Amino acid sequence: MSTAPDEAETASTGDDPPKNLVFDYAGGVDIILCSQDGCQFHVPKISIINNSPILSELIQKALDSPGNADGEASLPVVQLPERSEILQCLFTFIFPATPLIPSTPEEIMELLSVAQKYQMPTALAHIRGSIARQNSFPTRLEPALHVYALAQKYGLRPEALQTARMIFNYPMTIEVFNNKFDIVPGASLYELSKYHERVREILAPELTEFRTSCARGTMTGVRCTELSFFQIPMWLDQYIESVGKQLNLFDYAELSIAMARHTRTEGDGPNCQCAFIPGQTIRNFWEALASVVHDSFEKVIMAELKSYSGC
Repeated sequence: MSTAPDEAETASTGDDPPKNLVFDYAGGVDIILCSQDGCQFHVPKISIINNSPILSELIQKALDSPGNADGEASLPVVQLPERSEILQCLFTFIFPATPLIPSTPEEIMELLSVAQKYQMPTALAHIRGSIARQNSFPTRLEPALHVYALAQKYGLRPEALQTARMIFNYPMTIEVFNNKFDIVPGASLYELSKYHERVREILAPELTEFRTSCARGTMTGVRCTELSFFQIPMWLDQYIESVGKQLNLFDYAELSIAMARHTRTEGDGPNCQCAFIPGQTIRNFWEALASVVHDSFEKVIMAELKSYSGC
């Protein structure tokens, strides 16, 4: 695979390949795909047809159009509106080649949108798998909002939901989002807030059941100066309740802060064991709570994707 030049050039004469050739499949080439910036991809049409019904239609139109062929190779030419960098990455998920993922979130979203546009589910799944392995999505708020806005723009619902979940690590307050309208449109923020509310609606009864079960039994018998109605330490019960109101509080550091605050003021009492809760007990509690929170997210995500796919 060669590198795309800065400027598209016309096909060269003789046996030399054209200087604007980006992708030349070894064997069975019978069509030329041309990018927006004039670069060429010499490929066997059967591989494209088998992967994309949309491109299959475009290829058929090219074959049916008289005189639509490259002057040198006498091969049909299909003009595509995408840039060569994006098409080059896309074709590495169709042909035997090292998969290429763009280096920027903007181009990653563009690649996903092109695979979705051309109805290439297998390539789309492989692209998403490569992105997941490379951990390509940002974790800071402003870059994540930018990716969320792009996902909404391109109709990439899975990426929008994935990024939204990361955004919920931050407080969903007017103060935090008031100056972010230059990053994400108001309509996208509205969708984000609706998703946030749906998660909270599902999480609330799940957390109530979790508290009723004495944190699924992980806190049974723990003595404290003040127990809640559910017979777990009041400070812990209040922390669980707070997670249902503010999703960003679902953080092990926040749990540690709540515990430290309690033990600093109440932990010296003879009836309080909270300062001596074994580390494994705390880990068991956290894993049980994490399961509840993650399951609530998954329920919303599955419902959203089911609605999105029209199933």
